[in-house]
Amino acid sequence: MRVGYLTYGLDRSPTGIGRYALELLHALAGLPDGPMGGKKLHTQIVLLTTERSDPSGIWQKFEHHPLPGCGPLPVLTTSGHLAVAAAVRRHRLDVIHDPNGIAPFLGPRSGARRVVTIHDAFPYVYPEKHNRADNWRYRWLLPHAARRADAIITVSECSRRDLVRALGVPQERIRITTEGVNARFRPVEDGPARRALLDRYGITGPYVLYVGGINARKNISRLFEAFARVLDICAASGAPKPQLVIAGKRQWRTEEIEATFRRLNLASHVHFTGYAGDEDLPGLYSAAELLAFPSLYEGFGLPPLEAMACGTPVVTSNVSSIPEVVGDAALTVDPHDVEGLAAAMVQILTDSALRGELRRRGLLHAARFTWARAARETLNVYQDLYAL
Repeated sequence: MRVGYLTYGLDRSPTGIGRYALELLHALAGLPDGPMGGKKLHTQIVLLTTERSDPSGIWQKFEHHPLPGCGPLPVLTTSGHLAVAAAVRRHRLDVIHDPNGIAPFLGPRSGARRVVTIHDAFPYVYPEKHNRADNWRYRWLLPHAARRADAIITVSECSRRDLVRALGVPQERIRITTEGVNARFRPVEDGPARRALLDRYGITGPYVLYVGGINARKNISRLFEAFARVLDICAASGAPKPQLVIAGKRQWRTEEIEATFRRLNLASHVHFTGYAGDEDLPGLYSAAELLAFPSLYEGFGLPPLEAMACGTPVVTSNVSSIPEVVGDAALTVDPHDVEGLAAAMVQILTDSALRGELRRRGLLHAARFTWARAARETLNVYQDLYAL
C-alpha cells in the first residue's frame, strides 16, 4: 500500500498542525507491517511536498516528490487537486492523506482513496476570533472538499461532533485518532543545563507559563486579567510575585490582547520569549510553577499534556475538547471566568500538596497518549480505505 502524505509549511518553525504532521509521519514509519486478509501488508509512505527546503530532514528519510506550483496555500487548496491527481497516477499511490486540514480534493480521486485530518472546528464556532483566510477556507472550500474525501480524521470527540454539524457529513465517516506526547517531554531536573536555558530566554524567578500562539482564540486577554489579579493577591498576602512567561509567536487578532496588556501595566511582570523550539520546551515546562492554558476552543490541545509529561501542574479550560484530553489531571475552569482562573492559579501557587497531587496524576495521564498509538489508529484508516 503506497500512501501519499501531503506536507505543507514544514519549511517554517512547526506549530500545532506542523508538529502533528511530523510526529505522525515518524510514528507511521516506525510501525511494523500490519495484517490484512491473512497476509502482511507493507505500507510505503510517499511524501508529496510543497516546501522549498527541508529543515526537518524528512526528505532524506522518505521517498518524496514535489507538487509543482503548490507552495502558495490558495493554489494548493484550489487547483492543487490537479497536481495531486497527477502525482497519484505518476507514483502509483493507493491512498492520499492530507494531515494539514487543507483538503485539495475538489476534483475526482484519480484512483486513490482520500483522507484528510481536520483538527478542529474553531472557525465554525468562533469565526470572529480567527483570521480571514482560514474563515474563507473553512466556510467555502473545506465543506466541498471534505464531502469528496473518503474519510475524515479528527483528534477528539468534541471536534467530531462539531464537524458533523458544520460539514453535514455522516458521523461514521469521521474517525478519531488522538494525538500523542513525544518521549522528549519528561521532567528536567533543576541544574546547570536548565538554568542556562532560562538565562537564554531571559527568565528570572518563579513563573507561570503559557505555551502557544498569540491569537484571539487562546484567550490571552483574560489570562492577563487573571494574572493581574494573581499579582494583587500575592501583594496583599506578602507572597512573592511570579512572572508570566508567554512562549509563542504573534499571530492574528491580537489588538485586544495588546490593549489589555497596556491597560493593566503588565510590562514589568510579563515576559514574551517568542517561538520556543521543541528542544527547549521540556525545560521551560519543568521549571514553571504551572502551565496556564485558558483557550476558548481546541481540537485537542497538546501543551497541557506536554506540561503534565514534564511534571508541571496545569490550569486549563473546561470547554471544547480540553476536558476529555486532560481528564482529572488538571484544574479546569470556565475560560470566561477571570476570577475563577486567578483563583485556580493561586491555589496551585500556594498549595504544595495540590501541586504534588497534580504532578502525580499528570505524569500518569500523559503517559497514555503516544504517537505510536496515533499512528496505529491512522494506519487502520488507511487499511480500511485500501480494502474498499
